[in-house]
Amino acid sequence: MNEYQAPLHLGVDIGRRDTSAVVGAYRHPLWKKVVWSCWRTWEPPVHIPAIGEYIRSVMAWRSVVGIWYDPTQWAAEAQKLEEEGVRCLHEVTQTGTYMITIATNLQTLCQRNDILIPKDPQLRNQLSWCAIKSTEMGPRIVKSRQSRPIDAIIAGSMATWGASQDAGHLAQKSFDATKHLATVEDLV
Repeated sequence: MNEYQAPLHLGVDIGRRDTSAVVGAYRHPLWKKVVWSCWRTWEPPVHIPAIGEYIRSVMAWRSVVGIWYDPTQWAAEAQKLEEEGVRCLHEVTQTGTYMITIATNLQTLCQRNDILIPKDPQLRNQLSWCAIKSTEMGPRIVKSRQSRPIDAIIAGSMATWGASQDAGHLAQKSFDATKHLATVEDLV
C-alpha cells in the first residue's frame, strides 16, 4: 500500500497567541510505524477559516478518517465540517488525561523508533523546542522555552494518537464488515 492510500488522521492545534498547526499521520501497513505525512503551520494572527480550508484540501486528495481537535479553540470550524457531512471529528480537550495519553504515546513511539517525522526544518525545530515533563499524573509535552512554538508537535501528537489506535479502516468508504471481517471458523 502506498502512502496515498493509507487512512490519514489529522491533529489540529489552534494557538491563541502563537502559531497554529495541522499535522497528518497514518500507520504504515508494512513498516508498522506511524508516519507524519502532511503538515502546515500558521503564524499569528491566525485566520481560523484558513485552517478549515486546508483540511478540506487534504480531504480532497487523501482519505481522512480522523480529525482530532480541541473544541474550545476550533468549535465553529468543526461544526461547519460536520454540517458538510464530515463524520470523523473527535473532540479532545488539551488538559488532563488526554494530554498525558498523547505524550505517553509519542514518547513510547520515539523510544521504540516506531515513528517517522519528516526532516523538515520547521518540524525538527519545534521538536527540539519541546520536552516531555514527568508529572504526578504522567508525562506531558511542554515548551522548553516559552517563546518558541510547539503547535506542530501537539497537532502531530494528536494525529499520532489517532493513527496509533488503528481504527481508521473502519471509517473507510470501501470498508464492508461482511466482506472484510473473518470469523475464527474461517481462519481454521
